[in-house]
Amino acid sequence: MLPLQLSYAYLAQLSLAVGALVFLAGLAVLHLVAIVWARLYFYRRLEPLDPEADRLPGVSILKPLVGIDKNVYANLETYFTLQYPRYELLFCLESSEDIVSMVVDTLMEKYPHVDARVFKSPKQHSVNPKVNNMMQGFECAKYDLLLISDSGVRMLPQALADMVRCMGRDVGMVHQMPFTEQRPGFHNVVQSAYFGGTHAKVYITANLVGINCTTGMSCLFRKSILDPLPGGLAYFGRYLAEDFFLSQYVRSRGFRVVLSHYPALQDGSTSVGNLRRRLIRWIKLRSAMIPHVVLLEPFSDCLLSGLMAAWALAFLWPSGVNVYAYFLIHCLAWLLCDYLLMLNCMESPAPFSRLAFVCAWLLCACMSPLNVLCAQCQRGVEWRGRRFRLEWGGVTRELPLEASVAAATTAAAAESADPASQKKVAI
Repeated sequence: MLPLQLSYAYLAQLSLAVGALVFLAGLAVLHLVAIVWARLYFYRRLEPLDPEADRLPGVSILKPLVGIDKNVYANLETYFTLQYPRYELLFCLESSEDIVSMVVDTLMEKYPHVDARVFKSPKQHSVNPKVNNMMQGFECAKYDLLLISDSGVRMLPQALADMVRCMGRDVGMVHQMPFTEQRPGFHNVVQSAYFGGTHAKVYITANLVGINCTTGMSCLFRKSILDPLPGGLAYFGRYLAEDFFLSQYVRSRGFRVVLSHYPALQDGSTSVGNLRRRLIRWIKLRSAMIPHVVLLEPFSDCLLSGLMAAWALAFLWPSGVNVYAYFLIHCLAWLLCDYLLMLNCMESPAPFSRLAFVCAWLLCACMSPLNVLCAQCQRGVEWRGRRFRLEWGGVTRELPLEASVAAATTAAAAESADPASQKKVAI
């Protein structure tokens, strides 16, 4: 009979091994569900719009703009050509001297029939610069339906009509899953591999089970839902992740939050370094808002979950499993699932080779645990040349200007070295 202490140690390891395999089985189910759901749901064809435009609700589109990027003209132009009869474009600039105003003016002259206005005087309602920027348009919006859409997002002509159709009586918000526009370059393949693989799996399955996963990159909601709040949208300016708490509030009012049939196509020209800094910032935000979920996040990725399962199999069957062969099969299966999921997130075939995807996927898999480690080691959040401190629960404080000078200098140097990146990157 084993000594008592040895028995306890064995039982603890046995429990961990069984738990690891159950956890891995759950991840496999999530992968398969996401693949099937994306195949059946995304890019679903719609019936033609009702020719009687008066029967369709109007939409006010808030476009917060800061700085200029390589494809800003093409991205913004897609909002002037939407296949929807009643909408207005509210361009919210951070200052009257922002160079992006010339792009907006050019598009407004090219499409004079589109109802569009420009605002250039944001007020300091909160610590969140994006919310401060959007409040200019929020206060002047004509319609109850509001679409928040980031500057670097390209919209398909039929996407707005789809989002409005998803807005049933019991629905308070419709959001688009972040994906990426297909552009030349390996950096775009990396973004496709991440947003079409790991991120898409979590985003889709969280949405299916009702977990709050909304991003403010592109989301449609009812303005009237915010009427009870002091300041309306400005109420959420106390958070950097205003999109998360806006969605949480909509759910608390008894409304459903649903996913559009069309993903949000981010501009795919940003560098891998800027993408990594963005992902680290997101992890910091999640750590402050939902720390219990972040504890499991590293183990839901391919490499750590594979190592964990390999140890579990070696413990349960010491002489019956080749852990090296298992780990290789595990990684290959994960890669295949991510590839299939990414293809289902695309409207057309992938413009890059399978070899390019494999290289991009390996880079993402190796970056993931490093991103988590960096997020936990670095304090504060750097965003738009400013530095913020996150409190538990997501409430944000802006640090004094002198504390953020070094951070702003570093960010500016990194962006100037990357000609394809935005001058100022939005969340």
